[in-house]
Amino acid sequence: MKTNVAVFFGGRSVEHEISVISALQAINAFDKEKYNIIPVYISKQGRWYTGDNLLDIRNYRDLKKVVENAEEVFMRPEYGDYNLYKVNIGMFSKRNPVVAELHVVVPVLHGTNGEDGIFEGVLETIGIPFAGCNTLSSANGMDKITMKMILRECGVPVIDYVWFTDKEWFKKRDELIARIEDKIGYPVIVKPANLGSSVGIGRAANREQLIGKIEIAEKYSSRIIVEHMVDNLKEINCSVLGDCDEYRSSVLEEPIKS
Repeated sequence: MKTNVAVFFGGRSVEHEISVISALQAINAFDKEKYNIIPVYISKQGRWYTGDNLLDIRNYRDLKKVVENAEEVFMRPEYGDYNLYKVNIGMFSKRNPVVAELHVVVPVLHGTNGEDGIFEGVLETIGIPFAGCNTLSSANGMDKITMKMILRECGVPVIDYVWFTDKEWFKKRDELIARIEDKIGYPVIVKPANLGSSVGIGRAANREQLIGKIEIAEKYSSRIIVEHMVDNLKEINCSVLGDCDEYRSSVLEEPIKS
């Protein structure tokens, strides 16, 4: 018997298109002799769709057409109900036809509403097994501010930073600028607190650039973090499989940009 794997992707995030590419790469990597793959595309409006047309990346050139040719579906937020239902009568109705019975979910969602604990909370509510971090670790891991607080509390060195909300920025801009210049100094990196893929991130070498980069970042997040700029940065990736009690780490990888 094959395992029915639902791969969720897309979503209400500025990283929507990146998620589509990642998901199709993941789907193509599955052993089709062992797994039945059910693609579940989440539109930018948050509606769920499935269908074979979602497996061809060329179809995403027209997002309106891609959902018109797919089947709209949903899952009930009922613990133990792993069915994917067709939307045709009334949402959550017992009469909605079952499109597929899912065994496990692989979320391939990027950014807000995807890997920040929100979607993971939906899956935990239903109780279905899924790959990746749980709600708590997803939320903390995605948020650059809370993650730094946790790392520093655990004795892991982190770059000096200043963080604030968009409301604080509008109310006491001069005070925050002075704090950044006094505590960190230029150059700095300005980041939205909870996005990935370098979205909204910018480098500032003086006060004028700092203001401009913060105004860009606050369009993407209500919480902003400003860090000291590290020159000659070396990036190292490490994947971890398991949980807090039993885990394995991968070989360290240094991404090469050219």
